[in-house]
Amino acid sequence: MPQRTPASGYGNIYTPHAGAMIIHVQREGGLQNRTIILSPRQVRLLQFVTSRPAKIIAVVAAAMIVAIAVEAARVPFLSARMSRLQHAAMRLDTLERSLSELQRRYDQVERMLGAKPTPALAPASSPVQDAHRTANGQSNVPAPTSKSSVPMD
Repeated sequence: MPQRTPASGYGNIYTPHAGAMIIHVQREGGLQNRTIILSPRQVRLLQFVTSRPAKIIAVVAAAMIVAIAVEAARVPFLSARMSRLQHAAMRLDTLERSLSELQRRYDQVERMLGAKPTPALAPASSPVQDAHRTANGQSNVPAPTSKSSVPMD
């Protein structure tokens, strides 16, 4: 029998230059058995698969796949939400146009009647009304009121 040295792979099961790996698998009862023969290339692959760097790569790859799957599952929900938001935006645009048209009509009727709104009855203005008044040349900044001051001695 030839003497085994570390160069020929003695002590390391994954040494690929030691030749093919023969694996004999047998059941405890001895009725079923199987022989698996791995080539030196397959032994190198088996050595890499069972190494620490391969396990780290596998864990990182699995985490990335899970992250991608979670993001892919969110796509239908985000699409539905985006559709609802677009619908709400269209409704707001329609309401804004209607409000602008009503405000324009109200201003026209007010001019035709020559009436000026009384401060007590004037409704609170909205940003759309303020923008409309500013666009028509009316200032939305209240005029300063003069207050008489009493000198204090």
